[in-house]
Amino acid sequence: MKIFTPAYRSAFSAVFGIAAASAAVLAAAVPEAAFAAQVYHNEDGTDLSVFGRVEARYMNKTSRNERKGGIEGRTRLGVAASSKIVSGVKAVAFGEWEVASATSQNGKWNTRYAYTGFDFSQYGTLVFGQGESARYLAAGFTDVFEDAGFHGQNYPMLGERQEGQVMYALAVGGYTLSASLQTPNRGMGRYFDHDRQVWQDLDVNLGFAAAGTYNWTDGLLDGLAFGISYDWYDNEHSVSGDRHDFGVAFSYGHLGDGLYTAVQYSREKFKSEKHHSTGWEAVGGYAFECGLGFMLGFGYEGYHFDRAENSYLAGQVSYDFNPSLKLYGEGELGLGRLDYPQPETKQHSRYEIGLIYSF
Repeated sequence: MKIFTPAYRSAFSAVFGIAAASAAVLAAAVPEAAFAAQVYHNEDGTDLSVFGRVEARYMNKTSRNERKGGIEGRTRLGVAASSKIVSGVKAVAFGEWEVASATSQNGKWNTRYAYTGFDFSQYGTLVFGQGESARYLAAGFTDVFEDAGFHGQNYPMLGERQEGQVMYALAVGGYTLSASLQTPNRGMGRYFDHDRQVWQDLDVNLGFAAAGTYNWTDGLLDGLAFGISYDWYDNEHSVSGDRHDFGVAFSYGHLGDGLYTAVQYSREKFKSEKHHSTGWEAVGGYAFECGLGFMLGFGYEGYHFDRAENSYLAGQVSYDFNPSLKLYGEGELGLGRLDYPQPETKQHSRYEIGLIYSF
């Protein structure tokens, strides 16, 4: 998944034909939506579009079972719909599903996004279902790779695209604001308790997230963006107790269009643990007009500053044959040994080469 940036607002607007910025936040602005095909349009304001992508990739360690490398296939399919209710209000729906090769992930369709609700034009978008929490609005600044990186902080702990949420987003000028409410949900994730040295299942009784960003679009600061976020979760059956997380991020440029750089900091605390977990992520790269692009990234997360949970370098080189077909190669190099989940855990490097056709 790629970060939401102003460059993708018009792409998602083409799918919904409504409130580009707020709708794009809620769907994390999937890039393949830029190629959506409108399959139905009615003068009463009803629209239906489909989009997706098909990918083949060679991985030195295939997904899930970490067996030796091979080629896997992966397909995504999405639908977006909107219809007028009254002047200034539309009903909206968005869904996206992914399926991988039968031998690697059992060939089953997995839901990435599934939500429906209302678009109130300049008053924002309110939807219900499965999607990114509001925290992603800032966390997503460094989510720039296909599969590598994006684990120098704990945003993915509860499954990234969380089920059972109420999500709201509003874009006004250069500001974008987002809030999400997580309803009760069992088995949302697993957490390694640093003090007790045990794994715990996380059953969420209630959760809340809020975030805001500002994008400068003119003057000397054109291309600069700032984001801040906070979330809290009541983990009903976890002895680690409630979880709090704060994040701040900066970026400059537009992903996929020339220079793009970003850095983010996060600080997380479970109620019963003595110390915080602190994470840093930084990415930087350039996309040339000829279709060639590259991206480098670094991530570190540690408990009480001095005990590493994640430490890595990531990189990607890509080439766009045309707006639909992309060839990429990316990899991740583990830096040193980790203190968790076992002391002196040896890190392994991995890489993949893929070909993606988006429609």
